[in-house]
Amino acid sequence: MRHQYRGHCKIVLILRYLTRDILQHTAAVSVVILLIVVSGQFVRLLGDVAQGDLAVGFLLSILTLSIPNYLELILPMAFLIGAMLALGRLYMDSEMVILSGSGLGPLELARAVSVSGLVIAACSAVLAFGITPWSRDQALQLMADATDEQGLAAFVAGRFQRRAGGFDTVYANSIDNDQGTLLGLFLAQRSSDFENEGITITYAESGQIVRDASTGARYLELTMGRRYHGVPGDLDYRVTEFDVLGERLPDAELSEQQFGDKLLDAMPSSELFQAHTPATRATLHWRFSLVWMPISLALLALGLARTDKRRGRYIMMLPAVIFYLVYLVGVSSLRTQVAAGDLSALALWSLHLGVLLVSVGLIYWPLWSIQRIRPAQQ
Repeated sequence: MRHQYRGHCKIVLILRYLTRDILQHTAAVSVVILLIVVSGQFVRLLGDVAQGDLAVGFLLSILTLSIPNYLELILPMAFLIGAMLALGRLYMDSEMVILSGSGLGPLELARAVSVSGLVIAACSAVLAFGITPWSRDQALQLMADATDEQGLAAFVAGRFQRRAGGFDTVYANSIDNDQGTLLGLFLAQRSSDFENEGITITYAESGQIVRDASTGARYLELTMGRRYHGVPGDLDYRVTEFDVLGERLPDAELSEQQFGDKLLDAMPSSELFQAHTPATRATLHWRFSLVWMPISLALLALGLARTDKRRGRYIMMLPAVIFYLVYLVGVSSLRTQVAAGDLSALALWSLHLGVLLVSVGLIYWPLWSIQRIRPAQQ
């Protein structure tokens, strides 16, 4: 009896060690992938700042708020890689043979890896149902505020900017931040009206952002300037001189419309449960999918990690990453079709079931093959 108790304690210690090792590898892989992805996003945002599409004061805030969005997609893949690294090392050092001789079979290993998967699934649940929707909402609000700024942060003195302040091209010779005034303004805007096509060029000695107290609309109030409107190549240009001219600036509500389906991802989970449209159902099942993926990938890692010293523990890493990307793209594609009303949410979960069956098959296929060979040899 005491011998059985000691044996059980050893198995528990081994499983605890394996779980800790998998989680440590997962954390390390997550940090590396996150740094790579965030660095790429930082470069893209710097490009937007250089072009005048984003005020520099919003850069770090938007970058920070985008981390949960990336992390919820990175975690399942990092867990798959981390589990394969931890299990592959046991195979490489022949420790898996010793563990098998100690009574640690596929079922016990699956239990250990599944515990790690449940921990990652819990983290994914916190991200998918809480942190990520909140961060998306805050990011959308920040990007709306970047359009609806009170100051002049969207304009940079001495530089031609593209799409700053709602205009195609803007140039300000200097900016008086104390007075909130743009000096030596040049504005270029292409007309989107077919009947009134052409380019409008405006020059003003100064400009100031003002807000209508009754409507809340924002205007760029230009003073002492001249406006030219016409079609390039034609001589028929209309010239207008003005003392004061107001140019309507885009509202935050209008800029939020460009985000489209991203607004669904920013909805709180409580609102998704109450809504019954195909789009909200698809978003809700997408969040559940992010929670389920680490559990099915845990068994996949156990099946793909089987290796030896000759092959090395990295031999199946690329197929595993490709499998995850195909899995993720498949779930995303089915989500789109569910949101459009073309498919039921059951189609999405049938994919999860298929991945689970493949994972279980990879674990037990070698054992089943050995059991088939033995009777044939006898």
